[in-house]
Amino acid sequence: MRNGKLTKPEVIERINDLIANGNVKYAKYQKNYALYNQCPAADLKAKIPMAVGYIDDVYSEDSVVPKLNVVKSAIDAVVSKISTAHCRPFVNTVKGSFKTIQICKQLQVFFDYYFDEKNVQSKITEALRDACIFDSGYLYLDEINGDIKVVEPWNVYTRQREKNDFRSVYVEFPNASVDSLKDEDFEFLNSGEKRGLYVTIGYFYDARSKTKATLVNRQIRDISSLQSDTIPVCPIYYTMPIVGNTTLSIADMLKGIQVEVDELMMRISDASVLNPAQTILLGNASNIKVGQLNNKVGNVVQYNSQNPAGAGVDVVTPEFISSQYITLLDNLIEKAYNMVGISQLSAQGKKPSGLDSGVALATQADIESDRFQVLLDQYIRTFTELAKIVVKVFEANKDIIKPNRYNLKLTWGDVEKEYDKMRIQFSAADNLSKDPSEKLKQLQTLAMAGIIPATQIASLLELPDINRGYSVANNAWNACQTLIDQCIYEDKYEIPDYVPFQMLKEQIVNMQLSLRTAQGSESGNEDDIKRLIKYYEMVEDHELKLEQNNLQQQTTMQDVNENNMYSAQNNENLSNGTEDSMNMNNEAVANPMQTDAANGGELGE
Repeated sequence: MRNGKLTKPEVIERINDLIANGNVKYAKYQKNYALYNQCPAADLKAKIPMAVGYIDDVYSEDSVVPKLNVVKSAIDAVVSKISTAHCRPFVNTVKGSFKTIQICKQLQVFFDYYFDEKNVQSKITEALRDACIFDSGYLYLDEINGDIKVVEPWNVYTRQREKNDFRSVYVEFPNASVDSLKDEDFEFLNSGEKRGLYVTIGYFYDARSKTKATLVNRQIRDISSLQSDTIPVCPIYYTMPIVGNTTLSIADMLKGIQVEVDELMMRISDASVLNPAQTILLGNASNIKVGQLNNKVGNVVQYNSQNPAGAGVDVVTPEFISSQYITLLDNLIEKAYNMVGISQLSAQGKKPSGLDSGVALATQADIESDRFQVLLDQYIRTFTELAKIVVKVFEANKDIIKPNRYNLKLTWGDVEKEYDKMRIQFSAADNLSKDPSEKLKQLQTLAMAGIIPATQIASLLELPDINRGYSVANNAWNACQTLIDQCIYEDKYEIPDYVPFQMLKEQIVNMQLSLRTAQGSESGNEDDIKRLIKYYEMVEDHELKLEQNNLQQQTTMQDVNENNMYSAQNNENLSNGTEDSMNMNNEAVANPMQTDAANGGELGE
């Protein structure tokens, strides 16, 4: 039966075939490991690996010849240059309903969190380094607990004709600590293995039959069925293989140059040791004794001078080796860097002389980047392929993100149903400048061009030190999104007075456009758009009502203020009249004689 679960003999037969295919590359991997670390070839599967750097010569344990590790320098420079492209998977809808859009949003949030939590950027960079050293690197996704692990190339066994679309794979973790095993694997150990310290864990996957087998010390302990026909192994190659699954690596290409550099360094070292640092010529006719001269780093030579008066001490320092050797050494090192597409100054982290302007430096970087475009494409593809594997191999009944306040439970099964309506593409982790002032200028330019709403500038700044100052704008944006979600999911039309109405209306229109653009949905979008139209009209009515209420309150307040001013003026007039009467009375009382005289027609003296 083609799609039935494999039996134990069938699993054993397939694993043995995969191991036989993989063992042909082990000797090459040992050689490349020795070239990169400049040490003798070691057993890469040993429980206690050899300490790198203790014996630092490929050819002799007793040699103390200075080393120029061109292979490691070139590989580290290439990996460093490629890893500056910070990538992330970007989930976008091609068609679908509002639920499809929400799934994409939650899936994007999940991938951003998941890739950061699992340190995927560093792990893919580590796999890239393996590809540059050995020819290929591998990432393994544990479909049970979601862990992502970098697997050494010699521990991944595949068929020769399967490059990316693996149909059968055996992944092994030799000498794994018993304490590090997950609970599901620990249960497969016998009592003696549980008391031990190390075991070898292996996983066999067959996509055609959806079969998984778990091995302990290369003994099958469990055979189970898989829900997915996707193998949870993601490869990255230095260059895509032409035939089979092997290709050249940087270590393979630079092996001959590294050997020649080592030979030249050995000759130069021997010459510097065997030839004296300086030679002292001492005439026999001089009064200077040989014992008076220090010949620790030199060589004293006595000679008979024909001119006794001119005899003395002459110090000469001849070349200990021809300059041709130094020139040849420099040429070989430069050629090694040129072969992998980098300059020697780039490997040293230096700026080329004469390139002072930003345009010139950018042009130089572009020239080098073009050389790495194929490798960069594979590096980027690894991010998107790993995301696709995550979607396909995680158990369908598991949640993407725990149910939120709307009781919206989205599982990987829901993603699988909507997968044909979405695309997982590459996106730069951050296209904006890291400088806060420059980043603000870029966001303002994007807003003026209409690419992003101006209200999103605050949230896109993402500056921790001023996050508190922009929290109001961020909260307003998130609150509007929450209200729109409530409208669509719960048919709830809440309009809080504290929400910026203009921002809310802009987001409602934007969501309507998104739903209208998402063509291909059988049902759901039209009803959602109608809800948003109703919600938009309610927001406008509520906004108009508030404006009328505010206007009425302002009018009432103005009338009250005018009445208060009129009353205050009347009170002031009454107060002034009373004061004048009182003053007249006071004057009459103060001059009674003058008053009486005036009444009698007589004038006082």
